[in-house]
Amino acid sequence: MTLNLESVLAPQSILGSFLVLFIGGMLFFPITSGSSYLYYRVFRRERFFKNDQENLAKEDGQRKTEWLWAFYNVLGNAVVTAPIHHLVVTGKSKVYYAVSDHGYGWLAFSVLLVLVITEPLVYWAHRILHHPWLYKRIHLHHHQFRVPSPWTSMAFHPLDSFMQAVPHHLLVFLFPMHIGVYMGFIMFLQVWSTFIHERVTWVRWGFINYTAHHTLHHKANKYNYGQFFTVCDRIWGSYKAPLGVVYDGADPAVVAAGAPVTTSSAARQPVEKIVGASQ
Repeated sequence: MTLNLESVLAPQSILGSFLVLFIGGMLFFPITSGSSYLYYRVFRRERFFKNDQENLAKEDGQRKTEWLWAFYNVLGNAVVTAPIHHLVVTGKSKVYYAVSDHGYGWLAFSVLLVLVITEPLVYWAHRILHHPWLYKRIHLHHHQFRVPSPWTSMAFHPLDSFMQAVPHHLLVFLFPMHIGVYMGFIMFLQVWSTFIHERVTWVRWGFINYTAHHTLHHKANKYNYGQFFTVCDRIWGSYKAPLGVVYDGADPAVVAAGAPVTTSSAARQPVEKIVGASQ
């Protein structure tokens, strides 16, 4: 019996799917996280982190561990996602490739559907991961990094990140989805994860789960479980507003639910002083 390497390694095969996902992940992670790191912490360090040397030192101490868990995550996710990828590329899902198959109206509506359906599912997946049994065995590997950085964005136990991504994968079996929408969301999840872990806040719209919300999540170890928005946290009572995370400093803010964001000097008070008891 002869082994046909071309068919074994083809993207349509399980092994080929694994290789595509693993190699793609190992390339995409350093591009997204590395770009953020270089911009904020190397080229613009004086502007964004001049007064944050203590946290930068903590980042330096955890970087190798972040890289190690990112590798585990990419490898493990390639394993568990390969069968889904295989079903997609072999035509066993509802993924389509020509926009004309369903038109631009459906294309736009499908994006809205993905946002509406995945938001509560990812919220509850994340919140369930904070159950003591799962937290200790799975989610703690990500939360060991109390000072998030761009490298934290992929530093997960593989089952952790898969649980939070699986709603996106399952939707391709429920309704027609253009390949660009499917792959676009999967790639954007990594870009978004980089944004919310870099500790520099640019967007302060209260309905967006922006960087300061997630920095508070890491510091307080609760609150703000949402994916892209804060609506589920507000509905299910886990929302906490970050007060005063400033643009030019990575210090997480004073915690004050419902209080307006400020850039006053009080904003630089470390969050540990406010929520230390909950850590």
